Amino acid sequence: MQRTPWPLRLSLGSKLLAAAGLLLPQASQAASLPAMPAATPATASQTQVAPHWRFHRDHVLGTSLDLITVGGNEATGREALAVAQAEIDRLDRVLSRYRADSELAALNQCDQMQVSEALYEVVAACEQWRTRTQGAFSARLGVALALWQDAGFSGKLDTDAIVRAVAAAEAAEVKLNPTSRTITRPADVVFAPDALAKGYIIDRALQAVRNQVEGLDGLLIDIGGDIRSWGRAPQASGWQLGVAQANQPQDNAPLVATLQLGSKAVATSGRGQRDIEINGMAHAHIVSPQTGAAITEVSSVTVVADRAADADALSTAFAVMPAAQSLALADRLPGVATLLQLADGSQLQSAAWQGMSEARSSLAPRFIHTADAATAPWPAGFTAIIDYEVPKIEAENYKAPFVAIWITDQNRAIVRNLTHLGNQEKWIDSNYVWWRRYGRKIEKLDTVTKPTRKPGKYSLAWDGTDEAGRKVGQGKYLVHIEAAREHGGHTYQTFEIELGSKPLSLPQAAKDELGGVVLRYGKSA
Repeated sequence: MQRTPWPLRLSLGSKLLAAAGLLLPQASQAASLPAMPAATPATASQTQVAPHWRFHRDHVLGTSLDLITVGGNEATGREALAVAQAEIDRLDRVLSRYRADSELAALNQCDQMQVSEALYEVVAACEQWRTRTQGAFSARLGVALALWQDAGFSGKLDTDAIVRAVAAAEAAEVKLNPTSRTITRPADVVFAPDALAKGYIIDRALQAVRNQVEGLDGLLIDIGGDIRSWGRAPQASGWQLGVAQANQPQDNAPLVATLQLGSKAVATSGRGQRDIEINGMAHAHIVSPQTGAAITEVSSVTVVADRAADADALSTAFAVMPAAQSLALADRLPGVATLLQLADGSQLQSAAWQGMSEARSSLAPRFIHTADAATAPWPAGFTAIIDYEVPKIEAENYKAPFVAIWITDQNRAIVRNLTHLGNQEKWIDSNYVWWRRYGRKIEKLDTVTKPTRKPGKYSLAWDGTDEAGRKVGQGKYLVHIEAAREHGGHTYQTFEIELGSKPLSLPQAAKDELGGVVLRYGKSA
C-alpha cells in the first residue's frame, strides 16, 4: 500500500513540548523541567536498604498502579500516592479513549477544537513521533483499531476496510496551532493516542508529586509495566527493574534481564493480555500504520528513555518497524536503549542496552525440594496456570490486599513460590504464613516491566520446576493462597492438586478479599 507522505505543517512549540517533557533533548535545546538527580551511587558505606514505602492500586487506567517512595515516612508516601492518583484521574478525564465524557472523545466528534494544554501536548507529540519514526508510530488509527476490536466480538475481520481506514487516516492533513492550542481534525482521523498518553500521564504524575510533596528522596511510578523513576532508590546501586520474557502473559513470567537505573523511564509493548482473539486465534493489539496488519515479527519491545512518554511511543514504534531500523534509530537517539524479543525467540539489543542491563539467570537454589525418584516425570509441555482476581470493592478506606501464592509438597515443604503482591515494608509480613516459611528469604526487585495487563486480573504459571530450576515429578501438591488487607482481615486457604498425565481444571470459590481462583493444568499453548 502506498502511503501519502504527510508534510510537517506544525510549529510544535519547542517550549510547550519541552515543558511537557515529551521531546528528547536536542543538542541545541534544554528541557524546561527541573533537572532530576541520578540515583545515589553505591559506596562501601551504603549497604543497607533505604527506608521506603510501596503502594499498589488496581483499576487505574485500565490496569494497576504501583508507587514506591524513598525518604520521608509512611504519611509522606500516602500523600505522594494521593497526589499521583489525583493527577492520573485528572488526565484520564482529558485523554481517555474509553470514556465518553473525556476531552479526547469531544475532539473526535468535531472538525476543529481549542483544547487543553495536556491534550494539545499529547496530540502534538504523537504527530512528531509519527514524523521521526517515518510513520511507524501513529495516533490516528482510531477507526482501524475499532474495526479490529469489533472483529474480536463478531469473529469477522474486514481487512479491506482496515486497509482503507489506515490509508485515509495517514494521508489526511492534521493541523495544529500551538498559539491557540487548536486542533483541526479531518474526518478520516480518529485520535487514539494510548501508546503515548499513558507515559505522558506517568511523567505528569511524577512531576506533580515532586512539586507538591516535600521530604522525598526518590520516587517510582509504575502503571501497568510502564515506569518512571527519579532520585534515590531503595538500594544504593539504583532502581532494580526486571524485564519479563516475551509471550509469557503470567504475572510471574521469567525474567530475561535486569536493569539498574537512576532517573529514567522504561516501557514495554508487545503481545500479552491485550491481544485480540478472533475465531480462536490471538492477534497482537499493535497494528502497523502503513498496512493496518497486526505485528508479527516482534513479541515484545522494552525501551529505556528519559521520559515515559518517549519510552511509551518508541516501544510501540519499534514493535512495528523492522528490527534493524529500530536498533539504528535507538542508537541515534540520546538516552535511549532497547531490547527486542522476536517471535522466533531470539533477542536483539541496542548498543546502549548492553551497558545498562545484565542477563537474568534462574534463582539460586535457596530452597531445595527433593523429588521422589520413583514418581513419574512431569509431562512434557505441561504447565499449571492459576488465574485469580482482586475485585474492585467500594468501601471506605479500602486498601488492596497483599496476596501470596506458593506450592508445597504434601509435607508442606516449599517447592515453588509463585507470587507476592504487595511489598510495603510495614505490612509485608501480614501474610505471616508465607513470610515465616519463605518470604523473608527471597530476592526482591523494585518492579518488572512487561506489556500491560487487565485490571484486577492476575495469572500465574508453574512449569513444574522447583526453586533450583529442576523438574519435579507427577503427584500430589498443595496450593497455598494467603491474602491480608491493611485495616482488614486475613485469609489463608490451601487446596490439594494431583498432577498427572491428563489435563484438569479446578475452580475455587471466591473467598473474602479475593475473587474466584481457577487452576488449569495441561499442554501450554
